[in-house]
Amino acid sequence: MNNYHIYDKLGRGKHSTVYKGRKKKSIQYYAIKSVDKDQKARVLQEVRTMHALDHKNVLKFYAWYETTNHLWLILEYCVGGDLLSLLRQDVKLPEASVHDFARDLVVALQYLHSHSIIYCDIKPSNTLLDENGRLKLGGFGLSRRLSDINKTPYQALPQAKRGTPCYMAPELFSDDATHSTASDLWALGCVLYECAMGRAPFMNSSLTQLMQDILHKEPAPIPSASPEFGDLIMRLLDKNPATRMQWGELIAHPFWQVALPRVEMPPEPMLQAFIAKYNLAPAQDEQAGDGGGSGGGAGARGG
Repeated sequence: MNNYHIYDKLGRGKHSTVYKGRKKKSIQYYAIKSVDKDQKARVLQEVRTMHALDHKNVLKFYAWYETTNHLWLILEYCVGGDLLSLLRQDVKLPEASVHDFARDLVVALQYLHSHSIIYCDIKPSNTLLDENGRLKLGGFGLSRRLSDINKTPYQALPQAKRGTPCYMAPELFSDDATHSTASDLWALGCVLYECAMGRAPFMNSSLTQLMQDILHKEPAPIPSASPEFGDLIMRLLDKNPATRMQWGELIAHPFWQVALPRVEMPPEPMLQAFIAKYNLAPAQDEQAGDGGGSGGGAGARGG
């Protein structure tokens, strides 16, 4: 770490602090994350994940170092801060801004899922903005590869590694839950809802009541939402992971105006086993006319 100057504190978590830093004898600035040494296993998992990623909407990882008391991650510096700070300033965003931010988040998440990575903790504080207003996903401490999900059951994870409760999908409160692309898409819906409404769809100071709300209540409608945006949110916040909007429908949804490119997704045996165990899949006649996830199919079901 002797090669870096460390300046202002950018943020602080339970086990980490993020600083603005500069590499000596250069004009290159970085976000430098200092993490408590007892978090080494988690940090190495995060490093392994981020090291393999290369996408314009995913925070860049450059290097990591170990000192006597801390681990240090050298990350891309985003001058716009995080989405949570922006929402605290503006409270809520117009739909045009939500559209642009949503598109950035969707392509980032599509990239991760296509590389067999489940993010597991989508929320405004993990979403950063660069100097051009482009959103980037950061904070990969809870992310999991599908191969790891298949080996280590959800029940073996401590509560703190399961996700942030108000962004967790209903199925994640089940005794035999599993992280999946479907649970990530639920969290995406929560963040887009929060951008438009200034608050998450479900909030409660009591974890027990929050869980009950997520399981049984419907979120308040977004008053100013266009039919396309309202349908997108409703489909992402479908409580059933089997009927929740999937990638084929998401990329073709009319909210985007121009469809997103299609990317091949890996199989998810744990999710399919969960759906089969609880008989969550719709009957065949309900699936008829889905059209492989076309925008029209999404709109028809949303109505």
